[in-house]
Amino acid sequence: MIYEYSMLAPVVFGVGAAEKTGEKIKEMGLKRALCMCDEGVKNAGILDKIVKILEDAGIEAVIFDRVLPEPPDTMIDEAGAFVRECGADCIVGIGGGSSLDAAKMTSILYSRPGSIVDCMNFEGPPFFIEGGLPTILLPTTAGTGSEVSPICVVTHTQSNTKMIIFSGVTLAIVDPELCRTAPKTVTAFCGLDALAHNVEAITAKGRNPFSEAMALASAKLIAEYLPAACRDGNDMEARGKLSLAANFSGLAFPLTNVHVGHAAADSISASYHTPHGLNCAWVTPAVIEVCALTVPDKVKLIGEALGVVFTGNETDEETGRMTGDAARALMKECGVPTFEEKGFDRDTILSGVDYIVSNVIVPNCPTDIDAEKAEWLLARTYDGYK
Repeated sequence: MIYEYSMLAPVVFGVGAAEKTGEKIKEMGLKRALCMCDEGVKNAGILDKIVKILEDAGIEAVIFDRVLPEPPDTMIDEAGAFVRECGADCIVGIGGGSSLDAAKMTSILYSRPGSIVDCMNFEGPPFFIEGGLPTILLPTTAGTGSEVSPICVVTHTQSNTKMIIFSGVTLAIVDPELCRTAPKTVTAFCGLDALAHNVEAITAKGRNPFSEAMALASAKLIAEYLPAACRDGNDMEARGKLSLAANFSGLAFPLTNVHVGHAAADSISASYHTPHGLNCAWVTPAVIEVCALTVPDKVKLIGEALGVVFTGNETDEETGRMTGDAARALMKECGVPTFEEKGFDRDTILSGVDYIVSNVIVPNCPTDIDAEKAEWLLARTYDGYK
């Protein structure tokens, strides 16, 4: 079999790496940066820190601090109009996956005036959009790996669905210090989002040896260090390992695409508008069990990364259940709430069946997903985590 894989962008990694932001932008011959973030990053003081670094290097900074979670197309259009008017020659995205995705999509709209909706492919898979401004990304959470991923997720407000757009990145600057202020819930949900990416990268029909190696390394780091970071946000060893895990995951899953787990997670979001990482955490154990029916050898690798000790005599179903239970135990340790604790209705969760079976990413799952399997997955998701 022939595989193809590539790296999207160079990475500057390590505690203190953010201090190089101005220097790196100056090396590119750029002079005016549009800094994009959400209100939380601004209130945490991270935006001010990056602006000072830029200004100390002689880079002028302009601010767009109105990024919204699960960025809607209307907000991206607003940012696109802003970047065309402000005279910036590069974009600096600061924050979690939503801010980084928003920065990439705003870059697209610099060179393609109009709406981000015009860049969506409603009839088939997303396509890579060339051009735009140089884009430098600084994650403040360890989850999506958006800083090294071409994938941008945007909410199509008219249909209340999430769409994918592919765009480039010029430079990723990953400084675990920027994650220090992330609350426990954000830390947990983001780490488990990365784990979901790893599970789907390892089991996807489009899997390859590079993505598997990156995803397994990431999963091992998450299993070992996520509980520590949730206990103590100032544990910089744990923060550093999780930043590395998210970065590895961001390299892995764009090469394989995700599958039924993300479709199921988005079906929950459509009903309850809960954080993407929380939705991914909830569905991952059941996704593991579904995949074990077809690729038990890959699920066993995931289980071993999560600390499961197998005898070698397990059935496929037992391999799936043991690995799924290990993921559930990690969720419990990190304080992930149950559906009942959130007050979510079982029937509402199960109403996502049609959303799942119609989703274009689902055929990438190694196990065929029909309505019956989708209903089982959602029921197991709800009932299996108490």
